Amino acid sequence: MRNIIVITVFLLVLFVPIAEASAQTDYEKALISLMFEDIHKTVDEYYGFEGVQFFDEEILELKMTGGLSFDVAVKISTFIGAHNTIGTDTLKFRREVEGLKLISYNHIPSEHKEEILEWYFNRSVHP
Repeated sequence: MRNIIVITVFLLVLFVPIAEASAQTDYEKALISLMFEDIHKTVDEYYGFEGVQFFDEEILELKMTGGLSFDVAVKISTFIGAHNTIGTDTLKFRREVEGLKLISYNHIPSEHKEEILEWYFNRSVHP
């Protein structure tokens, strides 16, 4: 009887779905998804080399400026390699008829940014 209870509890725990906590709303996720290519291009242009990726995207501000135009501020964490964080960047865009236009780019370097970049560029195999 005890074995049946243990097996039942084990199976219940094993197959219970895990809820993920997310601070982002579906609207924020959708907006970031629509902006992904513009953010990626802007990051590549800012750093001047390919290979910089980003994660932990967050919409800081969204302000409608008239009609379908708006200003949006996005905060991202940038990294190279296996999540070697090189900084926290805040990008401000303006949405106009032609598309997204970068208004400002603010970079706050991580504590070990210089060491990480030195390692990245001095590796024998560089993508």
